[in-house]
Amino acid sequence: TSVTGVQTCALPIFDAVVMWNFYENFELWVGQTKLPGNIERVISSANLQLIDRSILNSRFNIDRDLGFQLRHHINVNENFVIREKLALSQGEGRNVVTGNLGGHQYTGRLEVLPFGLFQSKGDYSQGDLKREPKPKLMVGFTYDLNADAVRTRSNSGTYMETENGFYQTDIKTIFLDGMFKYKGFAFMGEYANREADDPVAKEADGTPTGDIVREGDAFNFQGSYLLKSNWEFTGRYSAINYYGVTGRSDEDQYTVGISKYVVGHKLKVQTDFTYGEVFDQQDFIAWRLGFDLHF
Repeated sequence: TSVTGVQTCALPIFDAVVMWNFYENFELWVGQTKLPGNIERVISSANLQLIDRSILNSRFNIDRDLGFQLRHHINVNENFVIREKLALSQGEGRNVVTGNLGGHQYTGRLEVLPFGLFQSKGDYSQGDLKREPKPKLMVGFTYDLNADAVRTRSNSGTYMETENGFYQTDIKTIFLDGMFKYKGFAFMGEYANREADDPVAKEADGTPTGDIVREGDAFNFQGSYLLKSNWEFTGRYSAINYYGVTGRSDEDQYTVGISKYVVGHKLKVQTDFTYGEVFDQQDFIAWRLGFDLHF
């Protein structure tokens, strides 16, 4: 498919990346994969404890892009680890193979693990399936700049087309998040913020085109407890607060879920119930049931 000067793959590719541990604790990634954004997005869909991710993730994540990533970690001591992740990408989102329309995207993430590493990379897997015998904590901060972005959600969303091409503006996205696990209890918290230098897309004469960058803030809090029988109970609260310029209604969602892990995340049955509020619109209720089997 294409959008005036942009061509995407006919058969979408999610991840195609080469990783090279070229020196000690330094690793270089080249290709298309997830940018080092909010923790919830980077967690694989196979390792979720609810049927789907939160509205914070669906409205604010920076997802995948094509480019380079440099990753490094520091072992301060046996129980203190710092990880740094830097990315330079084209800023167009996944599967854009020709026609970079704006500038480029620059992403930096810092992660601190004051109590050492989680078992089996548990900071990027929901639920405490390992029942960590000692408290484990990861706190992360991401800053992302998409220079001269041409889409309403940084590297995703609608293209902001004008009569003479595309509207461009710098879009900045910030994430602050963390993961905590201890003896079957798990908690994940996230904050997201997106702002643009000039969020309202305009023609050359200043006439608004109707496209507006989705500026705003979002929160997501998710806690769970895993019983010895491998039944897990999860609660989640998510909220979106859009800036007035967007003309969009704020959203709240309350979700409770139950999971039965047969073979960890590789074989599980899940169900969840959500009550949602979209201000100025009718509230809604949703119930979902899922079965997951993967290798």
